Amino acid sequence: MAESIVIVAHESETIREAIRRLCTDAGYAVRAVGDGRAVLQSLDGRPAALVLDVALPVVHAYEVVEEVRRITPDTRIVLVASIYNRTGYKRRPTSLYGADDYVEQHHIPDALLVKLERLIGPAPRVVELPPAHLETPEGKQIRDAAERRLQSVGQRKETPEQTVTRAERLARLIVADIALYNGDALDAVEHHGHADELEARLRLDLEEGRLLFDLRVPVDVRKKRDFIAEALEEIRHKRRTEKAG
Repeated sequence: MAESIVIVAHESETIREAIRRLCTDAGYAVRAVGDGRAVLQSLDGRPAALVLDVALPVVHAYEVVEEVRRITPDTRIVLVASIYNRTGYKRRPTSLYGADDYVEQHHIPDALLVKLERLIGPAPRVVELPPAHLETPEGKQIRDAAERRLQSVGQRKETPEQTVTRAERLARLIVADIALYNGDALDAVEHHGHADELEARLRLDLEEGRLLFDLRVPVDVRKKRDFIAEALEEIRHKRRTEKAG
């Protein structure tokens, strides 16, 4: 590809802009968008790389990956984990759903450009990257924005419908992260299994996810539905649809 165009797609404007500035400083031509549909509308330029939030709204990140592989198979794709967790241990994803690499949010400042250079070649300009252990002002912005995505539900003046919508969104964020790190379990259940088997395979991660959800969502909202189970089934449904198509 003649020009190293990078499309950055992230729901959070702050995180999106932080990634855009990082890539622009390295000399990449960057387009930043906020949802999956906008990514698909930007493929005519045959971008060198996409940096995708795994919890993209409108069109799911895994659906975007599938479509990109069909339309512009040479485009490299880096997924961004949806939950910021600087101190928690996370194993490497067992499946990237057709993407080429991934980055955790707290490693965006020190690791993203390294991954892009590995995938699409040296950046046009040299950028001095911070040590992995050092939180930069850019890193703090990302951390604060990630925390805002997980704000407690029901703390502002909201209608009941808005509260439920925010609970649904929080569940999708949590489950998108779980799905990123457990692709093998999702694949296995799609081939020969049921929802209860998937819950068993993901038991520890789901317990942690439900705890995070319970800490941020009022009990009266949680009693309405099993938001986490619904978000997990939504991802399963989308992946089944992709494979069938």
